[in-house]
Amino acid sequence: MLLPLLLVLAAAPAAPAAASSELEPAYLAFAQQMEQGITDGQGQVIDSNVDMDQLFARISKGIPAPKEFADSFKEGMRRQGMQFGKQIVALRGENAAFRLLNARTEGGVPRALYRSSSDAGLNYLDFELARNAKGEVIIVDIYTFISGENFSETARRMYIAALADAQKGILDKLMGKEQEFLKELPKMQKMQQLFLEKKYPEVLDTFAKMGASMRQHKPVLLIRMSAAEKVSEAEYQKSIAEFEKAYPGDPSLDLVSIDGHLLRKDYPAVLKTIDRLNRRVKDPYLPFLSASVLLDKGDTAEAKKYFEEAIRTDVHYNDAWFALIGLSLQEKAYADTASLLTRFEKDGGAELSDLTGIKEYEGFVKSPEGKAWLKKRKQKKL
Repeated sequence: MLLPLLLVLAAAPAAPAAASSELEPAYLAFAQQMEQGITDGQGQVIDSNVDMDQLFARISKGIPAPKEFADSFKEGMRRQGMQFGKQIVALRGENAAFRLLNARTEGGVPRALYRSSSDAGLNYLDFELARNAKGEVIIVDIYTFISGENFSETARRMYIAALADAQKGILDKLMGKEQEFLKELPKMQKMQQLFLEKKYPEVLDTFAKMGASMRQHKPVLLIRMSAAEKVSEAEYQKSIAEFEKAYPGDPSLDLVSIDGHLLRKDYPAVLKTIDRLNRRVKDPYLPFLSASVLLDKGDTAEAKKYFEEAIRTDVHYNDAWFALIGLSLQEKAYADTASLLTRFEKDGGAELSDLTGIKEYEGFVKSPEGKAWLKKRKQKKL
């Protein structure tokens, strides 16, 4: 597919993320600061703004730990730092992007949703914001779509495991799911190790030997699903069905299952999954991804509809403009080319170069539609 990148001298910057009218300007400014910091490769912009006191309160809530242990764990957190932003930056490649999609108030809580894409894959991060005792905007917690849980939940399991090592009698003091988790923790760790060793059938065997409660644990189900994908189609579909039953509508399932559907060229499943995810995040990249899938399928007409949807979501989403213009040039649909170029300048804020000197546009500039478009554009500049 032609992507006529040469036509843009200076495209307008991406439109600012949508913000709720209820959101204080300070929260939006903070959210934009996080985006710019990661874009500039400065992971500390996130890590230094996490409120460790509030985060630790969530991690340790309701767990009967000795004060000395709790203080030591909390101090270790402070000393090591969050490392979240640092990891995002470390995984970045040439095609990496960190984009603020929206900043809003949800249930009275300020939140900021980001898309993180890189050579390592796609993820969405939803930051919970608040103010500290000094009135400064800070990060309280981060929900990651790829894991389907808040960072505090992930760290809570680490806290319980560390406490169990330090206090051998702690198991009897824990309640419900966390007592079950601690009993089954060795099996979960074994699953993770077997998966790293690519022993996928053994991962499924270990999962089957877990207690009923642990087999409903989201991180366990995600590991099981990743392994099942490598074993057989039947096991993969079974793992998806059981995840959906345990966590209906959970976005992590959609995010982690896209690649599996793509590898199988199961286009209806891919499109359904992407559309469902997009209803949650409203990200122009996702209809663009759907359009790319449809082009691979050979359905150009339907792909164009998705590229247009991406533009409706974000009129400054240049990749979608480039794709539509490139397709019109390939098809020699020069009336469409003229219309798209006009819209790209007017709505997309692009500044176009002199197309007469660009090889990809030779057919267009020689066509009646191209000549008319060039003449009209020249008259506007006089």
